[in-house]
Amino acid sequence: MASTFSNLGLNLQATGENSGTWGALTNVNLQEIDNAIAGVVTITLTGNTTLAFTTNSSSTTYTDEAGRNKTIILSGSLSATTVTVTVPNIEKDYVVINNSGGTATISSGGSTTVSIGTGSKNYVIVDPATTSVISAVPTAVARTPGGSSTQVQFNNSGAFGGITNTTSGFILTSNGTTTTPSFQANTGISAGKSIAFALVFG
Repeated sequence: MASTFSNLGLNLQATGENSGTWGALTNVNLQEIDNAIAGVVTITLTGNTTLAFTTNSSSTTYTDEAGRNKTIILSGSLSATTVTVTVPNIEKDYVVINNSGGTATISSGGSTTVSIGTGSKNYVIVDPATTSVISAVPTAVARTPGGSSTQVQFNNSGAFGGITNTTSGFILTSNGTTTTPSFQANTGISAGKSIAFALVFG
């Protein structure tokens, strides 16, 4: 009876098989399990990428395959482009951290994918029955920051926006309406307000 293979590509050895290599194959299995639970890999993206994953290897030498890792860190300098990162279509979850400079679309080969903007992260689950990648993070948590560096974030109709402070000494103010808050000159407290404060607070 020949070996079979698990969802993660582990070698399920048949009774009495692999005399002399049973231990080495078992050690490879344990390393692959360790990788799937706690492995971290960094991938430098230059374009669409398929993560390596072997489903039926009987090698006695362990190979760290990107598609088996638990955490995937995407790096690179994509300059705001969008690329597809294809993961194995197996029962698997991933933590994906995108520092590539562009948007990474995580796919397992089907039409249901998860897009992760640069500077963002997500926790995704692969459903091989439907060839789908599903975000396990609520949309509000997974949003990409708005604006640019050093800007103050605010809720802009359900998305993040950014407010720039271009003048030293300005303060963030709002007129109490639906108008977006803005930085205004800090003019202090007027004489009239000073008198009112004195009357109220003594």
